[in-house]
Amino acid sequence: MPHEGPLDLVRQHPEIAVDLLRGTPGITLPGRAAVSLAPTDMSAAVPVQYLADMVVLISDAATGEPVLAVIIEPQLRDSETKRYSWPVYVTTARRLARCPAAVLVVLCPDPAEAEKCRQLIRTGHPGFDLAPIVIDSGGPPGRDGASGPYLTAFAASMGGINMETEPGARRVLDAIASPEVSETDRLRMTAIILTLASDAARHLLEAMMTTSEYEKTFVEKIHDQGIAEGEARGEAKGEAKGKAEAVLKLLDARHLAPSTEQRQQVASCADAAQLDLWFDRAITANTAAEVFAN
Repeated sequence: MPHEGPLDLVRQHPEIAVDLLRGTPGITLPGRAAVSLAPTDMSAAVPVQYLADMVVLISDAATGEPVLAVIIEPQLRDSETKRYSWPVYVTTARRLARCPAAVLVVLCPDPAEAEKCRQLIRTGHPGFDLAPIVIDSGGPPGRDGASGPYLTAFAASMGGINMETEPGARRVLDAIASPEVSETDRLRMTAIILTLASDAARHLLEAMMTTSEYEKTFVEKIHDQGIAEGEARGEAKGEAKGKAEAVLKLLDARHLAPSTEQRQQVASCADAAQLDLWFDRAITANTAAEVFAN
């Protein structure tokens, strides 16, 4: 999750790539940008397989012409092998996207490891050296929420917001609860943040989510959405089936990994009160066993 969490947020909202590059010396962005995810397989142009974690293509919204290919690579620690693959990513992404420019953005939360990743990669060709653009926990923009909810959640996923404090936790919850965030994205963002948070931060976030200020967004919406989806699929003829769907949805969102037997226990339960109890426990439980304890 430390590797995939920030990537998943960019996957939900590729415009984060534009915000990460804004103000970077030597990079020109269009006034109106159209942003989309691009293929990550770099093997089409080279005999050895190279697979980037993510490629975002920035185009001019007015003309549709590609302007910049952005390769995004989470890197938890410095790796010597990247000294050889990263230049390949840049040149190959530029060629495959038929784009005039390509840049490499490395996501490395640890400032010490990030400093190593920033070291210039010399290719040996005169004038062709790669200086990776590295974002660490101290560097993500949007920590004050000014750049939008997705960038704030991204900053939190990189450790740029102290979620062990009430102001930090509130900033993140306000971002996820923003009307700019869809219900689907909100559920996924909540799961990412709770998984990446420290134990202290997670307990604080979960406690705040059950208060009157946030309960309607983080508890009732999940409950209602689960009931609606169960009914929409024709699996729910009554209230219990809908509540069972809500319990399973919350368990999955919190990555509590219920066993097959536990999932069947929920799906077959016709006791609405029991389902409500499991749902309430799933909000704060650390394991599936805590949810189903007698």
